[in-house]
Amino acid sequence: MNQNSSKSTLYIGLLGLVTLAFGLADILVWAGASPGFSIGILEIAGDDFFRWAWGGAILVFGGLFMLGSLRGRETMEQFGKAVLGAVMIWIIAGTDIFARFCESIPAGEEAPEFFNSVVGFVGGFAPPYSPAILLLPFTLVILYFLVTGRFDEA
Repeated sequence: MNQNSSKSTLYIGLLGLVTLAFGLADILVWAGASPGFSIGILEIAGDDFFRWAWGGAILVFGGLFMLGSLRGRETMEQFGKAVLGAVMIWIIAGTDIFARFCESIPAGEEAPEFFNSVVGFVGGFAPPYSPAILLLPFTLVILYFLVTGRFDEA
């Protein structure tokens, strides 16, 4: 095992563990273990079943796929598991970004106009963010390995 292989295995392993932890936190907050919390730019507020329970389950399985890809990393089939885990994160992050976009279009209830101003629209994308949105940039490394064909080195 070369140096690049151990670094990328560690990276994908840590990303899988963090994804698994965020998914479990989503499910536990939705189930009522906590009323929701916000730490810095991270926010988990579990009031919506489909986003927090199902989205948390998708993040859990995405993390498990990434962790499952660590054994036999030299094969394309095992690397495919890491890509599948990243795609699952992208799906949830995409729906979260789309929800932020749609929530930013109308103005607030107290405003006389229907559409939001440009400043109000852009302000809708300010932190705090959901866990999937925070994980999204870190999964791009897996996409880089896929595009460059370096999965056998990864």
